[in-house]
Order: sequence, then C-alpha cells, then structure tokens
Amino acid sequence: MGETLTGGEALVRALSAHAVTRAFGIPGTHNLEIYRHLSAYGIRHVLTRHEQGAGYAADGYARSTGRPGVVITTTGPALLNAAAAVGQAYSDSVPLLVVSPGMPLRHPRLASGLLHETRSQTEALRGVAAFSHRVSSVAEIDAAVARAFTLFRTGRPRPAHIEIPLDLLEGAEETGPVRVTPPLVPLAPAPLAVERAAEALREARRPALVLGGGARGAAVPGLALAERLGAPVLTTANGKGIVPETHPLAVGVSLHSPSVRNWLAERDTVLAVGTELAESDFWSAPPTLNGTLIRVDLDPDQMYAGLAADLAVVGDARLSLTALLAAVGRHGGTDGHARV
Repeated sequence: MGETLTGGEALVRALSAHAVTRAFGIPGTHNLEIYRHLSAYGIRHVLTRHEQGAGYAADGYARSTGRPGVVITTTGPALLNAAAAVGQAYSDSVPLLVVSPGMPLRHPRLASGLLHETRSQTEALRGVAAFSHRVSSVAEIDAAVARAFTLFRTGRPRPAHIEIPLDLLEGAEETGPVRVTPPLVPLAPAPLAVERAAEALREARRPALVLGGGARGAAVPGLALAERLGAPVLTTANGKGIVPETHPLAVGVSLHSPSVRNWLAERDTVLAVGTELAESDFWSAPPTLNGTLIRVDLDPDQMYAGLAADLAVVGDARLSLTALLAAVGRHGGTDGHARV
C-alpha cells in the first residue's frame, strides 16, 4: 500500500533507510521541506557557515567513519559553493551525496528571475560528480538515493548529486515502499591473479608496500602481509594511519621525499594497494620503478593509469590482501625480517 509523501519526506525516508544518521548543510528558502523531517527520521544535522565547508565536513566524516557523507544545500549558488568539495571527493574516491532542490519541473526555458535560478545545476554538477540525477517524480526519489548508495558500495566510491525540483520537494504524491540498495558482496580478486602476484612477492628480495586511501579497510591483512614479507610500508596522505607509524616496518607518509622516491624506484617488487600512485602522492612526477609493480584496486582503469601495473589484482583491498597473505603463506613466505 502506497503512502502520500512530500518530496522532502520521501528523500529523508530514503536516507534513513540507508542508515544515514547525520547530514551537513545550511537551510535555505527552497530546502526547508527537507529539514522539516530530519529529526523525525533520526538524522542529526550539522550546521556549517558555508556550503563548501559543509561539503568538506561531510567528506571528512566519510573518510573517518567509512560511511557516506551527506550534504544538503539550497538552490543555485549554494549548490555551486559545494562543487569544490565534490571535485575533491571525486579525486580521492570519497562517498559523498549532495542533495539540492532545483527549478520546478515546468519552469520555463527562458529565464524568469525565480530565486536562485541557474541555467543547469544538473549539468554543472555532472562535470565534477560521478553522476547528477534530476528526478521527475516523488516516487523516483528513493530510486535515485538507492542508485547513489549502490555506487558507494560497489566499485570505486565517488560523489553523487541528486536534484529534486522545488514543486516535487514541497508537493505530495503517492509513493510505494522505500527502495533500498540490495546487499552487495565485495569484489573478490581472480585466483590466478592472486597466485601470480603471490609468486612475485615470494621471490622478492627487496619488496615494498604502498597503501593508499583505498586500503583503509584492509589494515589487518595489509600489516600481516608486510610482516610476513619483511616489506617496509609507505602510505599516501589518504592512507595515513592504516599502519601505525611506530611499527618497525612503517616508513610513514614520505612519498614526497626524494630519498624515499629513489629508494622505492630500486625495490625489486612494489605492491601498491588502493592508490593512484599519482603526482599528488609524490608531490612531483612519479618515479620510474625498476622492479615489478603489483597493483591492487577496485577500479580496473587504475591498472593502466599513471604507473601501469605489471601484475594486476582487481578486487576489494581487504579480500585481495587476505588472499595474497594466504597464498604467500602456503609456500612458506619469508623470514619476516625487514628487506631494506
């Protein structure tokens, strides 16, 4: 049996169904219908002084908790204020959902001077987000939210934008049961890819691990593999904290150091997990590696970008490192002493 809900309540209901308990943003003339329902669905709001700040706060929340950050803006300039944070979240693979009102469905093509009228919010955000979805009915709102959370939980997480026309946000329509992202199984690596990578790691005499933000959920198997191999571990800025920097194998966030770059270039095997190995990680052009580069990433495109992988393991970082640890261990591994 359907319910009659405003677009604002339908949105908040869908967020709550995806376990959202916190949202960041600033109330404005056009988004008050969203704010009216937050507390009833158990969502706490964090008020910021600027929409860009709301975007970065939600980004930080996502990085520190592992849960998607949610931003609520009003129309036009307010949404565009958050665009810089959306672009950063895209670059760093952060799950960020930005929700905004938009011009009414039947708004005229010629400008009419409606408050915060913007040529196309959807197109503007499409240039920096993974997708920008303008809904055309109240019933479509929960499907748009489910689409965003499916993106966050499969493949490489990236920001999304949902635009709800003002007349839908404030008007009531009949909707069905809320749609929720189905349970999703993390992508497991191909066994043959794991075996080939494990063989290279077993044979390595001077191995190194580089852990990026994509390895945050893989701290335990990552450190265990480093200890098994005796491999020093570097982290990117986004990967800081994955390995305690007091650990004997930890080299820290030091890819920007010329001496560390030179040291990395001379490793006979480098295992890079959840990182682009990009200029932003090294603060300069990435070094040419003289050994075998093994890359582990959810995104197959990363195997060809920047420093191309010699051996590619496509899959969830935790599952991949767990499989590599088991495969190395089946053949004895190493003595665990640091290989510098």
